[in-house]
Amino acid sequence: MNEFLGSLVWWVVVAVTAASILGILLYFIARWMFIRTAERMATYVDRRVGGAAAQAFTRLASYAQATGIPLDDAERFFGVHIERLARLLDSAVTIPILGKVGLDAFLSLVPGIGSLAGTAFALMLVARTLRYGPPPALVSKMLANVLVDLILGSIPFLGFFADLWFKANERNAALMREYLHAGPV
Repeated sequence: MNEFLGSLVWWVVVAVTAASILGILLYFIARWMFIRTAERMATYVDRRVGGAAAQAFTRLASYAQATGIPLDDAERFFGVHIERLARLLDSAVTIPILGKVGLDAFLSLVPGIGSLAGTAFALMLVARTLRYGPPPALVSKMLANVLVDLILGSIPFLGFFADLWFKANERNAALMREYLHAGPV
């Protein structure tokens, strides 16, 4: 009887270990597949509707372009405000296995209004970048990222993982950072 219990415990430990490893592996595979799909979606949205939306959105900020912010000041201001907001929304806290998690992912846990609140913050980030006069093509990519985040983030349960993995705000901050370092075209 004692030998039977020892054998049973050993098999339970092996099964739990195998299930845990398989679960973690499936998590990373699902994450990789999801990110690829979301990136393709963002590219598709950018090509289909991004240009028109970006033209309208950049017209709202035409007054900011007239202020003529020097590039050094823009980079410093960008680093302080926009990067901080993107980090807060997408990667404020590190959770083992899940990685960096921000306010946007936790907002998506609130049914209905949480995803809309996350989108409002994301649009605020895009609006703040408009003062640097980005071209409509860049704004189009940023708005496509926000739209994909809204669509995928509003799916119950999956929305949390969409916000956890896609990180539209950090993508938009990276796009703006690249624009600022390359200089206006």
